[in-house]
Amino acid sequence: MLLDNFIDRFGGMTESYYFYNGEVELRYDPKDHVYLLVNGDALEPQDGVTTVCHIIDKSEALIPWACKQMATKLLTDLTIVLPDGQKQLRQVTYQDFENLVIAAKTAHRDRLEEAGEVGHIAHAWIEMYIKAILANDQSRQEELLAKFPDDERARNCCFAALGWMKNHNVRWIGTERKIYSRKWKYAGTLDGLCVVDSCSDPKCCPRPFKDRLTVSDWKTSNYLYKEYRLQTAAYQYAYEEETGEKIQDRWIIRLGKEDAEFDPWHVEADQYYRDFQAFRLALELRRTVGEIDENIQARDKARREAEKAERQAAKAEAERLKREEREKRKAEEKAAREAALKVACPNSKKYKGLKKPRCNGGEPCETCLKKYAEVQAAKPKKEPKKKKVKGGVQNLLSVLDPASSSLSTETSTLPISESSSDTNTGACISDTSDSISSGESSGTASSTLSTPD
Repeated sequence: MLLDNFIDRFGGMTESYYFYNGEVELRYDPKDHVYLLVNGDALEPQDGVTTVCHIIDKSEALIPWACKQMATKLLTDLTIVLPDGQKQLRQVTYQDFENLVIAAKTAHRDRLEEAGEVGHIAHAWIEMYIKAILANDQSRQEELLAKFPDDERARNCCFAALGWMKNHNVRWIGTERKIYSRKWKYAGTLDGLCVVDSCSDPKCCPRPFKDRLTVSDWKTSNYLYKEYRLQTAAYQYAYEEETGEKIQDRWIIRLGKEDAEFDPWHVEADQYYRDFQAFRLALELRRTVGEIDENIQARDKARREAEKAERQAAKAEAERLKREEREKRKAEEKAAREAALKVACPNSKKYKGLKKPRCNGGEPCETCLKKYAEVQAAKPKKEPKKKKVKGGVQNLLSVLDPASSSLSTETSTLPISESSSDTNTGACISDTSDSISSGESSGTASSTLSTPD
């Protein structure tokens, strides 16, 4: 668990740097180029001196230099040297020329990377040499003096640094020293801390002096920029804040990559206060700009999140509308199928109409109903069956006329008088007697009609 916590806190960072008698611990993240204050389990970013000073505009010198690098690259790519030593431009197509111009646009960046590599090599050799001096390691000094960097430009820078050391009787106290201001919360690395004497060149040292405690800073750039004064003033303040010692001079030494000469910028004590005030203003500006950048980033992030939410909402709404459209289409298709089934079920073409239709779950379609009606209407009509009457004339009469129920059920003989004047009645009775007699002859149970008294 302790190892995991250590890796989480300090994985990928350099070792700890302690200040103020071990009360303050800093670590450096080489990936993000930032110093981090160790505060319990938290790591708080601190401003770096070089980063703060980069806010100072250098375009006045850099833009002409970048244009010069582009022009140099173009002339190099377009020039040919004749056998007699004369130069002339080679013939190129417009497309080739356009490609050369586009490639030349990055010439300044290529040159900066090259110069940065040269500066890194020179700084590394100078640091090793100073450490050998501090360790009083004579053999190491001789080894380094016998093996300068292979790169000629870096080697020239080393020669220039040695020239400045010799001319000013430099006695080294430290090199690559980490500094930190607890008050202003910035950190950095000063190239050298030493004791310096004036040289014999009045252009370099107008007034003679001896044994001045000095902050020195090596530069391999082509110019001495004003931000270098702010940078060294910040180093001086932080060193004095922590140690209580007073720095008397600052030396900014430009090392010549081409001529191996040094170009010194000697800044005496009377310029310190103004330079440090300028650094403080740059620090405040850097932090203010950083806060503005964070605000802009937060706004942009909120805008992106809002736009993302809008896109997601629009997507969800589109999906909802599609889903509703699919459901509506399905409902319409279902309704259309149901309507079609009411008109004609799948079996309507096979249906013969012989039996009552039972399609569609008991709700027959129109086609089947129509078919059934047509088939039933085409059938021949059947005569109703006559009901056979049992029980003789009495039951027959009761069926034909319920009032005849008052007739006696006993067998009687109806006397017929010759004096009757209604011959038709006798004839209806006689059709009846004949009918009855014929019924008896057929073996059907019979009864004798009788008339009431």
